[in-house]
Amino acid sequence: MSRLLLNRTNFEQLFKEHYDSLYYYAYSIVNDDELAKDMVNDSFEEIWNRRNKLDISYSLKSFLYRMVKNRCLNHLKKQEVERKYIDRSKQSISEELDEYKDYEPVMAEIMKAIEQLPEQGRKVFTKCFIENLSYKEAAEDLNVSVNTIKTHVVNSLKRLRKDLDKDSLLFFLLFRNGND
Repeated sequence: MSRLLLNRTNFEQLFKEHYDSLYYYAYSIVNDDELAKDMVNDSFEEIWNRRNKLDISYSLKSFLYRMVKNRCLNHLKKQEVERKYIDRSKQSISEELDEYKDYEPVMAEIMKAIEQLPEQGRKVFTKCFIENLSYKEAAEDLNVSVNTIKTHVVNSLKRLRKDLDKDSLLFFLLFRNGND
């Protein structure tokens, strides 16, 4: 292996001799003018930064072409990964929007069932599950004991389990807990 000895003059000469052909080669891979320039410039920058460590056992020209090619291919692979990520993100957002469309009728059904609870049970349920107050805070707010709050919560949940399907009530409880 031979050590590549590059001083500023040699490097400038190398750049002048090979830049154009490397640019056209990079352009043939990435099909983008600015990107091809960046790939070639980045390759030369890497050569300059590693000039004291480079061991080249074959022609310098083939080394340059391989470096530009690898840089271009890595960039294209990265772009493909980014494109796939964006596509998956768009699909996920679309699915979430579809789920949100289903959310409104379920929440309307739940709110209707809550409205049909007895007045005190509705107040307690609203304080604890919609306003997210603790049992103690709800008790203080309604001037009743914590045990009274617990009793109303148990009775309200029993009635809602009877009036709503299991998935709707579970959806409400999970959604509510997810928004604390």
